[in-house]
This record gives sequence, structure tokens and C-alpha cells, in this order.
Amino acid sequence: MIKGKSLAPGAFQTAGFVSKLQQVGYKVNEVDALPDGPRTWTFGASSQPNGGRNEEANVEVNHEVKKAVCGVVDGDLATFPIVVGGECNICPAIMSALWERLAPKRVGLMYVDGDADLTIPGEPGSSGNLASMTFTHMAMVEGALESMKPFARPDGSGVVNNSNVVIFGLNAGLQSNTRDQIGYLLNEGYRVFTSAAIARDQESRAKQAIQYLEERVDHILVHFDVDAIDGVGFPLANVINRTGVGFDEAMAAMRVFLRSKKVCGIVIAEVNPDHDPDLEMTSKLINALVDGLREEI
Repeated sequence: MIKGKSLAPGAFQTAGFVSKLQQVGYKVNEVDALPDGPRTWTFGASSQPNGGRNEEANVEVNHEVKKAVCGVVDGDLATFPIVVGGECNICPAIMSALWERLAPKRVGLMYVDGDADLTIPGEPGSSGNLASMTFTHMAMVEGALESMKPFARPDGSGVVNNSNVVIFGLNAGLQSNTRDQIGYLLNEGYRVFTSAAIARDQESRAKQAIQYLEERVDHILVHFDVDAIDGVGFPLANVINRTGVGFDEAMAAMRVFLRSKKVCGIVIAEVNPDHDPDLEMTSKLINALVDGLREEI
């Protein structure tokens, strides 16, 4: 991952995430998916022939993350995994692990993200970064990397389709969310809530989104990419995104999601502590998440 993002788990530890969870009543077991240290790379890395930068290292990380999640999740959901990334491109591995461990139950995804993450490897204009291809690999869109296809449901299909995912917070005005990508989501019948709609009424939209999933799946993973928060007032994300959704509005929506009895885990992605040397924003995020989780006990 980009070096700054590799610092996120350590920053969460320093800011007291574990102790704050314990203070509100959680028993916490820490698991390091990458005990030998994070894999880091730069935007300057060259693309491999099939269109992915640092593809081998990215895929290796996904295998390690899937192994770690499988090791802590069982069929009766005695644990509530909270995965601190890192890049968003670990989400296919986490969803694949949940499908495997919770079968035959259906697993859904609340994908809170300002980006569609639907880049096709090798397409003109692609950066080659796998983080821009996360949804491509979860849905196994035509052109997805062969090396990412092991991160699937037990039957080999993509971990998401239009029946088990909500895209919440998509910034429709963002240049990287191309017309072709938005067109794909519309044509394939995906449920999408834009950042503009959320900025106007976050709690109502969040209730609609979680109800949509609750009616269709047995368990829900919440993937929270912090670039869904407007970066002008809260520039913690690796790449700043002007979504119009402030920190308080984003966390109000997260509290709605965390109240759902079907939510079985959280992924926190794209935090870059290099933007937060005093950990002020990281601590604010942790406090808000812990407050939301407190209601689950």
C-alpha cells in the first residue's frame, strides 16, 4: 500500500482504539494479518503487463487478509471483526472470507465510498492502482485480474452483485467516477446513494440503505472508506475527496448502520496518518466509531 496508509493500524493503536473499545465493554483480540510488516509501494511503480501496479504484492496481501479473517470468524458469529486498513482493495478478500465462513447464509456489503472503484485493468487512462479496481474485483466485472478471482463466493461468483450491495456516498461529480462506470452501475441495477443526496439527509438515506440490505441478506459488512467524508474539513483520507458530506453527517449515517442487528463487521480504509501528525482527526474518528459501537452492546 502507499506508505502513509500503511501507518493506519499503528495510528489506531496509538490513539487508543483498543482501550476505548474495552472501556465500553468489548473484549478485544488483536490479530495482525501482516506480521512481517505492511507491503508498501509508490504511485511511481510501473504497471505490469495485465494492467495492475504491484499486482503480486497486492494479491499476496489479500490472501493474508482472507486467511486472518477466516481465522477469527465462525458460523455463529461469536466475534465482530473490525479490520483497519490499509487500502480499500482488501475488501474482496474480507467479503470472500465471510462468504466462506458464514455459508450458507447470504452476506451483504454496505460500501461507503466516494469512489466507484470500477477501473478496468489496462484500460486507457487507468492508473493501474488496484485500489481503483476494488469494485471491479468484487463484482468480477469483465476484464478483472485473473489473480484476484480466488476472492470469490464458494461457488466462484463475485462477492457482490446487484442483490447484496449498496454503494453509499458515491461522488457523482468526481472525474475518476467516469460516465462509463456510473452507466455500468445503472445498467446492472445497483443501489446507489450519491454524496449529494446524503449531504441533504444522511439519516433518512442511511435508513433506506440499510433496510434495502436487511431485506435481502443475512449478514452485512460495512466498508467505510474515509474519503466519503469531505476532505476540506476532514482531510484524513489518502486522496482528498470533496463530497459535501461533513464528518458529523458521515458518522450519523454510520451510527444508523451500526444499529442494524445484521451488521457483522466493519472495515476502515484509506486513512493516511501522514495527514494527521497529532492524531487529532484519527482520535475523533475512533471516538465516533466507539460511540456507535457502544449501542451494540
